[in-house]
Order: sequence, then structure tokens, then C-alpha cells
Amino acid sequence: MKRFVQLFEALDQTTKTKAKVSALADYFQEAPSSDKLWAIALLSHKRPKRSVTMTLLRTWAAEEGNLPLWLFEESYHIVGDLAEAIALVLPRPEKTSDKSLTEWIELLIDLGNKNDDEKKAIITDAWAGMDHRERFIFNKIITGGFRVGVSSKLVTRALAIVTNIEENVIMHRLMGNWTP
Repeated sequence: MKRFVQLFEALDQTTKTKAKVSALADYFQEAPSSDKLWAIALLSHKRPKRSVTMTLLRTWAAEEGNLPLWLFEESYHIVGDLAEAIALVLPRPEKTSDKSLTEWIELLIDLGNKNDDEKKAIITDAWAGMDHRERFIFNKIITGGFRVGVSSKLVTRALAIVTNIEENVIMHRLMGNWTP
């Protein structure tokens, strides 16, 4: 997950096309295969189905941050982004996690089979092992709001550089209905 967060930040901090393609190509060169697939999926707007409601996330974040719900709600309205508001109110991490992007996505997919108490335990445990930046991205994925200023054309271009396959062939392959 740490590598994916670094990619997100590199993409978010520049408006230069070449810098974005370079950051993507570097990620696709270095990341494990399963993480590459999930990164491509997320960057192509193919997200895991949301299995936690926004209301539950707000409630859990307020509890974890030792805030009354009304104060969290006010903070959320000021920040304007639920994922960011949650990341800001949570206490410093108690531990660190080295889970990969794939492991976190699989955990989120599995939440669909859990009751609310189990979901809460899993999500709050995840938050406890992440720094602010990781929480932000994790929350963006949970809420279905993960977006970054990268077009599918840039992703395709980076993949073409890394794989030596023509861009139009990659674009065609990504257009189909696929799941990582």
C-alpha cells in the first residue's frame, strides 16, 4: 500500500504529463503483479463494491477520534471530503502495517460477508496500522471516491513503455470487462 500511496502523491503533485507517465511507469516496473492489476483497475475506475455505508464510517471515525458525532460532522463539512476528514480525526497509528494494495483490497471485498460489528473491527484495526496518507487513500477506496488526475490514456502510455506493447493494443485489452 505504501508504494501505491507514493504513486498517488506523485500523480497528485504534478500537472506535467511526462512526470505522470514516468511515475506510473516506475510504479508498474517495481510493484508486485497483483498490486499492478489493482492499481490499473483503480486508475481505470474499476473499484471494489462499497460494503460499508458512509454513516457507519462517520460514526466509527468519530468514536476512534474520541469526538462527539456532531463535531465530526462539522469537521467533515469544513473539510468537504469524508476520506480526508476521517484521516484527520483519527489518532496517530498504534502500529504499522506492511500490507500490500492487493491485501487491503481483498480485505475490503471480504467485508461484504461480514456483519457491522465485524466490519467495524476490521476497519478500525486497519486505520490503527496506517499513517495519515495511507488512511486517506484507503478511505477513498472504501467510499468509492478514489480519483486521481490521470486519464486512461496516460495509464495506457505508461503500460506501453513498461511492457513494450503498443498503446492501442493495451487500450483495447483494458476496455473489456475484466476483474483483477
